[in-house]
This record gives sequence, structure tokens and C-alpha cells, in this order.
Amino acid sequence: MIEIREHKAAIVAVILGEFQLSDFRELETHIDKHCSKADHKPIELLIDLRDMAGFTIDVAWEELRYSRRHSNDFRRIAVVTDTEWSIWSAWIAKAFINADFRIFDVYEEALAWVGAVTLDAHHTIVSTERLAESLQDWVVFDCRHNLADRDAGRRAYETGHIPGAHFMHLDYDLASPPSGHNGRHPLPDPEALAQRLGTLGVTPSSQVVVYDDAGGAFAARLWWMLRWIGHDAVAVLDGGFPQWLAESRPIEVGADRHSQGSVQDGIPPSPAPIGLPIVLQHDSVASLAAVEDNILNGKYLLVDARAPDRFRGENETIDPVGGHIPGAINRFFKNNLEADGRFKSPKILRAEWLDLLHGRDASTVISQCGSGVTACHNLLSLEIAGLHGARLYPGSWSEWCADSRRPVAR
Repeated sequence: MIEIREHKAAIVAVILGEFQLSDFRELETHIDKHCSKADHKPIELLIDLRDMAGFTIDVAWEELRYSRRHSNDFRRIAVVTDTEWSIWSAWIAKAFINADFRIFDVYEEALAWVGAVTLDAHHTIVSTERLAESLQDWVVFDCRHNLADRDAGRRAYETGHIPGAHFMHLDYDLASPPSGHNGRHPLPDPEALAQRLGTLGVTPSSQVVVYDDAGGAFAARLWWMLRWIGHDAVAVLDGGFPQWLAESRPIEVGADRHSQGSVQDGIPPSPAPIGLPIVLQHDSVASLAAVEDNILNGKYLLVDARAPDRFRGENETIDPVGGHIPGAINRFFKNNLEADGRFKSPKILRAEWLDLLHGRDASTVISQCGSGVTACHNLLSLEIAGLHGARLYPGSWSEWCADSRRPVAR
């Protein structure tokens, strides 16, 4: 199986399982389409072999034939592998003889080399040390919240926050008003969100850092939303505000003068609104209909990020009905963290997720929770693990259980 996507300047091909001739034909078609453009530039190609289980010999021969036809169409070819396929990768170098070729064992470094990202950008998590070095240059958001006390996050922010950080309220900034049938935290209008973020200083070139005091449980929601509207340079502060305080780093006190009631209410009159251009990532969202259909067709793997007891329908104190969506499996979002509140290593997360996926591709995952918030934490951990393409079901359990006709599992 092959997964192909455009990643900024590069074509990224991920091999999953056995690499067969049909997979290479699919890659050929993608490359031919690129080369057919009148103004096409030499191709930057990244081939990820970390999850390749093997290949058929006809792939190697086809590769050699194909490379002769496109000998001048490739600028750089990167291969990512931490397995025995590093020897086989040398064949690629011989096949695409006119391209600059390099083997990597770190995916992010390969992306940077082919121009898909820069090493200075942070896309998943970032350390307190790195944030402290760049406070004057980066845009920082405080996302602290308490589901049992709507005003707790704002009070915490005013008591002390990372210098220059803006406060983003889960209920008002990171969600639209619930109707009683669309979940507790429906997604806000993306254009309104983009304008709000632009007003607060986010530009297409901004590095954004988001944090909370709950291991990223709420900050991950804004991390996902920025990516949803097409801004990839966003990272969750690893360890969050507790880590910042433990290292005796500076804080400032007082209210955020740019705070507002709701993203849906429009933008505050000062400063002047500056819209952030968006490229909405429609494939990052799973609809209610897709989740309903999945009960019968099993196309997706539904992963519930709530605590195990709530997943089982026990101790439900937030939503009116206890239980879970039929067919869902449980991965509590806190399992993504070490005991100190920082994320587990990419290697550990990858091993844990691959064990949970049982051979399925990460692109078949639909992440959900109670209201589409901590589900983003699981999506973040998948990205840290180098497993891409999972979707968010925004309505999650709170939307699902709002209709008594929908089945419930316990």
C-alpha cells in the first residue's frame, strides 16, 4: 500500500506493508501529472520506508525504466528508513542517477532537506528552553481551562502567564455555541477564527506555540485547529505551564486586553483586524454521517480519548448518557504522557500506536472523545509518532448521545 501527498514543495510517498507494482504505478501517475504542467519545477521526492514490509522485484525493474524517462525531472530524493531497507535504498540512488540522493533516519530532517518544512519550524511539540529563546519572535497562546469551572482558565491566566501570551478560552474562542445537538464544543467558523488569530499577530510565517496546565489536553485543540485552517507551524509546549514554572522562568500578570467573549461575536475594535489566509483541510474532519456509516462498514478505526471508566459508561458526570460509540476502541489521552506531564518519545508513541492499529493505516483513524477536545491530543501524539492522516470527529460523544436513536455500547 502507498500513501501519496503533496507536502509544500515536495511529493511525499509512504510505503505501508509490501511495496507492489500497483503502488509504484500510482506514484508514477502522481509524478507524471506534476511533470505535465507547463511551468513544473524539478521534483523533490521523499520516500518513507519505515513501515515497508517488503517489495516485489518488478518494482525495482520498473523504477529503473521509469527513471530513464524522468532522468532530469528530479532535483532531490530523500529516503527515510530505520530498518533493513537502507541497503535496498541504494538501488534508488542508482535508478535516479541525476538526482541528489540522501538516506535519513529522522523524518523531520528529510522533510526539511526536500524543502517541505524548515528545521526551525516546530509542528508537534516544543521545549520550554526553545520557547524561552524565541519569546520575542513567536506567537504564544494560553489555553488553560477547567471543564467544571468555565472561568478558571482566565483567572489562572490573570494570576500569571508566559510573557506575551494571549488567552484563548475553550468555550468562546475554540468553539462555537452548542445547539444541544452538535456537541458541547462545535468547531468555530474557520474564517472568524482566522481573523481572530490574525488580529492577535499570527501571520503565514508565524511560529505559534500553545500551552495549558493539563499536559496539552486543551492546547492540543488549538494546535489541531490551526492545522485545520492550514497553518502548520504550530506546536504544543511540552510540559506546559507547570514545566515553565518549575524552571523558574519569567511570568507576567494581568488580563489579556485583546480577550473577547466569543470568536463568533466578531473581532474586538482594537487593534485593527488582520485576516490570516486559510487553506481549509477538509480531510482532517470526519462527519457524523461517516461515523454512523462506520458502524456497518468498518472503514475507519474509531479511537475514543476519554478515561477508561467513562468509555465503559461508568462515572459519567459530564454528558447525559454514559457509554461509547459502537465499534470504538479506547486510548486515554493521558497515555501519551510520561509521569512528569511531558510527551513520551516518538519511538515509544509509534510502537504503542502501531500495536493499537493492528496493521491498519493511521489515515483510517477517527479520533473522538467527549466533545472533540482531548481527541486532538491523540491526533498530536500520532503526528509525534510520524503516523499521519488521522481525522477528528468534532461532535464526538456529546453529539452522538444527544440523539436517543443512535446506538450506545457499554
